[in-house]
Amino acid sequence: MFEALPARLKSARGWLAGAVVAAGATAWMAVARASNTSVEHAGHLGLVGVSVTLGTAEVAYLVWRNWTHGERRIAVVVTATASLGSLLILGAAIGGVSAQGMGASAVGVALLGMSTAVGLFGVYRATGRSSAATLTGMFMVLGLAYFAAVLWNAVP
Repeated sequence: MFEALPARLKSARGWLAGAVVAAGATAWMAVARASNTSVEHAGHLGLVGVSVTLGTAEVAYLVWRNWTHGERRIAVVVTATASLGSLLILGAAIGGVSAQGMGASAVGVALLGMSTAVGLFGVYRATGRSSAATLTGMFMVLGLAYFAAVLWNAVP
């Protein structure tokens, strides 16, 4: 059945990274739409949008790197966790923003941060050294943790 597909479409790491990007892009579009309709939460939704963008980009990169270095379980776990975080944000933004929605968004951002931390651990474990990529990942983890804390403060 898959014999006719080119080799690049059979790549598991490409599908995993694509799943993270697709879930993040869908969540980002829902947040952008919700920020247009919910003016009182527009500032916090902007923070959610930035978090989804940064988290999705970093997690997709880390999934790709983990799979390349042979950390396949970590790549799958990171993909599932990041996608779940994006789906929580999507669900919170679709139905209109409420207190529960802001809580779900904070949990979604926290899950993106946790998946970034686990992905960063996998890359560090596989390579055995620190690099500019691991330092960037650490800053992303810290930033996403800070954003999640700010969003938790927005929950009444």
